[in-house]
Amino acid sequence: MKITIKPIERIVLIGGGNLLLALAHWCKSEGNPVLVVTSPRHAKELLKGGSNLVDELNRLSVENMITDEISSNETKEFLGDLSDAFCLSLGAAWIFKQDTITKLFKDRLFNLHGTRLPQNRGGGGFSWQILMGNRLGFCQLHLVDPGVDTGDLVRTTEFLYPASCRIPFDYESFHLDKNLDFVIDFIEEISQKGISIDTIKQSEYFSSYWPRLSTAEHGWIDWGENIISLERFICAFDKPYEGSKTFLNSKKVFIRSVMSDFGDQSFHSFQSGIIYRKSSDWLMVSANGGTLIVEELLDDHGKNLINDARVGDRFFTPKNYLDSRFGRVVYTPQGKK
Repeated sequence: MKITIKPIERIVLIGGGNLLLALAHWCKSEGNPVLVVTSPRHAKELLKGGSNLVDELNRLSVENMITDEISSNETKEFLGDLSDAFCLSLGAAWIFKQDTITKLFKDRLFNLHGTRLPQNRGGGGFSWQILMGNRLGFCQLHLVDPGVDTGDLVRTTEFLYPASCRIPFDYESFHLDKNLDFVIDFIEEISQKGISIDTIKQSEYFSSYWPRLSTAEHGWIDWGENIISLERFICAFDKPYEGSKTFLNSKKVFIRSVMSDFGDQSFHSFQSGIIYRKSSDWLMVSANGGTLIVEELLDDHGKNLINDARVGDRFFTPKNYLDSRFGRVVYTPQGKK
C-alpha cells in the first residue's frame, strides 16, 4: 500500500518512557511544537534520572495530558485537528480502535516497535530477547491498526546489540540511542516535504506474540534449569528491575549481576542452588551444567547480603512460587491487574 505523508508542523507523542522524553527534549531544542498524551501508569513511572515523566515534561514546558481513555472528548480537545501533525505511539497503554485511528488521527498514527515484526509482537521486549538469546535489534515504524503491532510496516533498520549488553538496562540504553536517531531522521525528512512510501504488509504466518512481563509475578528462579537458561533468566529481570527472586534460609532474596562459569567440576542435580564457595564480593553457586557466579544478593530494602551468605547454604524456590510464574499479567492505562 502506498501512503502519502504531508509536511508536518507539529509532533504528538503518545505513551511513555525514556525514549519519549528524549524525543520531547529534541523537539524543544529544535523549536518543534510538541504535545504529549500519556496514561496514569506511564505518568508516574520513574525514568533514568529518577523523576517521573510528567515532572520532566513540565520542567521542559511541554504541554501534556494524562488520560485513562485516548478517545475521550478531553483528549480530542487537547490535541485539536491533527492534519498537520506527526503522531507517534511509544509504548502507549491503549489498543486503538479503528474509529479513533480514522477520526482523530486521520489514519496516520504511527508506532515505533523495538523488535522484529511480525515476530515478537507484544510487550516485555528486552526481557524476552534476553531469554531467547537474541542479539538482533530493530527500529521499526509501522502504522497503527486495531490489532497489537499488526499494522503495515513503514520503515525498518536492523542493528546488533554488542556483547556488552547483558541486562535490560544495557539493551534499553543502546536501543534508545539507535531509535532516537531513527525517528529524528524520519521527522526531519517529512518536516521538509511530503513523501510517498510503499508500506509492507506483515505476513501473519511469520508472526509471534509475547505477553507483557512483571518481575513481581514472573521473576521466581527455577534452580533446576540448565546453567545457560538460568543465567539468561536472571539477567532478564536485572536492572532496571528489582531482580529475580528465590529463598535463602527461608528468607526471600533478590539476585542480580550473575554470570555462568565452567571452570569447576560438574554437579549432580541435587547440588543445584548450593553455595559451595564464596569471596567477599561474590558467591559460587552450583547449577545444572556449571557454576552461577552471583555478585548481588539483596534483601527487600536493597541491602547486599553477600557477606551474610554462608558456604553450604542453598537457594531454593518452592513449587507453588514457580507455578505462579505462568499466570498472565494484563496492563491497563492505570497499571497492571
